[in-house]
Amino acid sequence: MTLTVNDVYQAIQAGDVSLAFDTSAMSRGGFIPLCERVTRINVKRDALGLPGKIKLCIPAVAYTERLFHMAQEYGDEYNIDVVHHTLSRFQIMVPDFTDLDAEYCAELLAQRYGTPAEWYAFKKRRCLECAGLSPRYYDEAKGTGQQCGAPNDWLIIAQASREGVLLVMDDEGRGGEYDLVARKARSIVVRDALERLLKELI
Repeated sequence: MTLTVNDVYQAIQAGDVSLAFDTSAMSRGGFIPLCERVTRINVKRDALGLPGKIKLCIPAVAYTERLFHMAQEYGDEYNIDVVHHTLSRFQIMVPDFTDLDAEYCAELLAQRYGTPAEWYAFKKRRCLECAGLSPRYYDEAKGTGQQCGAPNDWLIIAQASREGVLLVMDDEGRGGEYDLVARKARSIVVRDALERLLKELI
């Protein structure tokens, strides 16, 4: 379910809530401003003695992907200490991908793709999409899809879904896997909800 601004606002108003960031939500310029808004809201709530805290986290696999992208972007200037400083500054947690997450992910996959042939077909379609090809080329493309890589998205949604967080994401989720996340919202939606709450706290 993709949440609206009002949905996100109500979730935050209801009390403690955890926002988990997908790789796509960290790859654009709005990530740090979002974290800053959350910090301001938490500080104001504490000062006013109001209950509820917004917690921030990054699923372990999304964290891996983002670090990889940053290492490519910054090259020799890449510094993990800067990343650690940002995590500490905004109290962002990176929960371990545990055996329970692995088991949950396997169950999700098995429910969606009950046979190896169905799984290979999904991977083949996904590879065609990633290459910018229309699905009509599916039957013409050689191979079963068995050798295609499995997307990391499944690991991210499994951890986010099992822990019941609100997943902040800007990916289209072309494989349809993101429909398994109970609560998800785009960065701009979360930003607008946070702004609404900030104005009320001033």
